[in-house]
Amino acid sequence: MSRRTTILFSLPALAFGVILLYFIFWNLYYSFLDYSLLHPHPSFVGLLTYAQIFRIASFTSSLARSLIWSAALVAGGNLLGILLGAFIFFVGNGRARTFFTSVFVYPLAISSAAVAVIWTWLFNIHTGINVILAALHLPTGTWLDSRATMLPSLILVSLWEYSGLSALFYLASFQNINRNILESARLDAAGPLRVTFRILLPNAKNGFIVSTALLFLFAFRIFSLAYVSVGLNPAIETAVLRMYYFYTTEFFSYSAASGVIIVVIAAVVVIPYALYGLKRWMANAS
Repeated sequence: MSRRTTILFSLPALAFGVILLYFIFWNLYYSFLDYSLLHPHPSFVGLLTYAQIFRIASFTSSLARSLIWSAALVAGGNLLGILLGAFIFFVGNGRARTFFTSVFVYPLAISSAAVAVIWTWLFNIHTGINVILAALHLPTGTWLDSRATMLPSLILVSLWEYSGLSALFYLASFQNINRNILESARLDAAGPLRVTFRILLPNAKNGFIVSTALLFLFAFRIFSLAYVSVGLNPAIETAVLRMYYFYTTEFFSYSAASGVIIVVIAAVVVIPYALYGLKRWMANAS
């Protein structure tokens, strides 16, 4: 591909990036103001908004909850992604491989709001999963009916929703491994488990980096799943939900500051990933 063609294909992304940066800086500007229903005429207060927002217990707890959710999805999603990706990789039949790939990726085709509705029904203590557990004489759960189990329950749902995406990244990494190495392992009578941990995983660096970055971002920006499932419940409120609450109650400067904090945390994850991708692209180009 010529340099001119590369530039032409990059123009839409650059235009979108400029628009995105405009709104980020617009949001940053409003975060330095005292602007709310109580103060309808904005006045510049600098970093005072950030000092105030970090003294609000509901905001700090929602931010911590978002980070916990992100860490859980990254850890669990990568583990399930490795297992599912390896399972698909070792399926010999092409049609069976396509079938299992479709099944694992299918949750991504469903909107988060629809996922929330489906799992809200499944978590119903009277008509959902508990009915099956009770029939099997197994302990039932409180799921979304208890503050203690709300967050773990929704983390399980997000794992179901995004693990298939992680599996695709790992599967792509596994399929790029030199076939001669895999054939040598088979000749040595190495089983799938040994091949997975001795050959596939050590060569899945790219899959791990992409999966980790995207799983973190997906978890950190979760809104529909939590909002549709339990609404603005303090027990499950994430940073994005708290930002939405600030906005709907017309604490605009707090809402803007929350957005900036979310963007900064996301950038800490995205920028190293982008630099890594740029480094690989330049290495391949040369």
